[in-house]
Formats: sequence, structure tokens, C-alpha cells
Amino acid sequence: MKLIVWLGNPGEKYVKTRHNIWFFFLDQFVESNSFWDFVYNNKYGWEVCVLTSPHPLLKGEGIDKVYFLKPMEYMNRSGQAVQKLMNFYKIDAKDLLVIHDDIDLMVWKVQFKFWWGLAGHNWLKDIAEKLWTKDFARIRIWVDRPAIRSQVSDYVLSSFKKEEIEKIQDRYLDFEKIIFEFINS
Repeated sequence: MKLIVWLGNPGEKYVKTRHNIWFFFLDQFVESNSFWDFVYNNKYGWEVCVLTSPHPLLKGEGIDKVYFLKPMEYMNRSGQAVQKLMNFYKIDAKDLLVIHDDIDLMVWKVQFKFWWGLAGHNWLKDIAEKLWTKDFARIRIWVDRPAIRSQVSDYVLSSFKKEEIEKIQDRYLDFEKIIFEFINS
């Protein structure tokens, strides 16, 4: 089994913000690949979509299920949902992929790495603390940064400009390829 966690903030006011870029990609990913819809779990407060074998996207040996998780907690408290789902389904940290935004580079960059540092991200720290490890894969998309450090919070909660969305959409196929490689590794 694999678990792919898409980080963002719940609620209408965050829908088109930089912090929620991944929810935007996730909806596009699920729709373009004929997955089922996400189902809200009232008990745990998350949305989950399950891809089960046989499915044309599941080509890796022994891959029976892939869980796509949207924690419906604020990003800095995402660890609890990740921990609960991983414990319940006995998913190893090596089979976890966390997808999040990052402000350190230009808007159109997408980066995939296994096991790098937490880079000061409170949401990654929360997940690492709950799992007792930081040894899990990550994809990050850079959403740029404001010129003044004190404006970071307002900036990541602001909407993208039209030209930025176009640049990000141009990278969608790169992002999708990384997801497929992770699923089938």
C-alpha cells in the first residue's frame, strides 16, 4: 500500500491560495485519471480517495491500494491524520509521499526527493513528530516568496496571479509523472 498526502488548509477562504496549490493539483489529478471521488470521513476529519488494484495506473508489483489523503486540519496539524491512517492500514514510512508548497524558489519549480530535512516547515515537523521519523518522500512546488519576510503568512494565503497559474499548469505533467513513479516503485 502507498499513501500520498496532499497538504493544504480546509475551508472556502483557502481554496485558491498558494498554500492550497496541491489541492488544486489533486483535484485535477483525480479527475484526469478517472479516480473515484474523495469521501469525507466524519470520525477522523479527513477526505480520502482509494485507488485499488486492478487499475491501469497500478503497475508496480505488490501494489494493491493507494490512498490519497487530504487532511482537513490546518497544515501545521496534519500529522495526526497521517499517523492515524498509516497506523490503521499498517503503511510504512517508505511508502508515504507528502506533497506541499514551498516559498524558497520560483513559482514554476517542482521537486521530488526522498528523506531531506524539514526546512523549518511546521507541517513537516508535525508529521515527522507523529511518525517518529522524517524518512519519507516529499514533493514540493515552489510558490515563490514575498520580498519582505514579515509578509510570508499573508503571501502564502493570497491567490495566484493568472500568469502564475499558467506556469504551474505547464508543470502539471512533470508532477503527474513523479506521482506515477512513486506509486509504482
